[in-house]
Amino acid sequence: MMCTQKADLQHFDYHDLPDGNVQGNLQKIKQCSTEKQLLSLCSELGDWISDCGVPGIFTAKIKDIPTVFTQVVKHYIYFRTASVIQQFIEGMNTCGNLWHQVERNWIAFLPIFTSTSREMSLPSFKGLYKISWSPQGSNQREREEETMFGWEMFLIAIQEKATDVTFKDLLVFWTGMHSVPCLGFPGEPVIEFYEQEGPSRIPYASTCSLSLFLPRGVEEEEMNALLTRAIKESSGFGRV
Repeated sequence: MMCTQKADLQHFDYHDLPDGNVQGNLQKIKQCSTEKQLLSLCSELGDWISDCGVPGIFTAKIKDIPTVFTQVVKHYIYFRTASVIQQFIEGMNTCGNLWHQVERNWIAFLPIFTSTSREMSLPSFKGLYKISWSPQGSNQREREEETMFGWEMFLIAIQEKATDVTFKDLLVFWTGMHSVPCLGFPGEPVIEFYEQEGPSRIPYASTCSLSLFLPRGVEEEEMNALLTRAIKESSGFGRV
């Protein structure tokens, strides 16, 4: 079993590690194939490799490089996080042995502990929010319905990739989140309306209340332009 694990780690794709610096260091170890390169590796990364639990790097030979690579990978995958993971498990089990329940029912808990989100579609996005309408038959309601027609066309344009805005961009602008939380939002996102006064005000959002504000009485073309501008010019704000 140990031999199989060692062989597997020798072919581990270091690009799977999230830290770019670690990726670069592992690449240098993996590509080390001559005595000159080994001397350079020890000079540049010897202390770092030693801190990863491989003090033998300073006396290593070329034939030992695959083992050094394996040990450094094992350090980052297993040993570096082992105590933290154990503390997490112990903490979970203080709540009625919750972690044992997770292990026994791991499929049910999979969406909570792993990223299982998929690219959003038009139906899934429309199922996220509600609309705060004015009373039926009022002048405001008629203008809100005009706005919502433009909104629907904008969503269809996103679905058909007829715009460079994505559902993810729209979700970030509206809620500050890149994806729908696994347990859902704390409240239902809502579309509110406002009156345009003076120079056109672009749509805006409150990520705290999960409210998106759209102007009443805006036609399809203008709605597309206003929403695109609002989303593009707010890039990076309020992201969680």
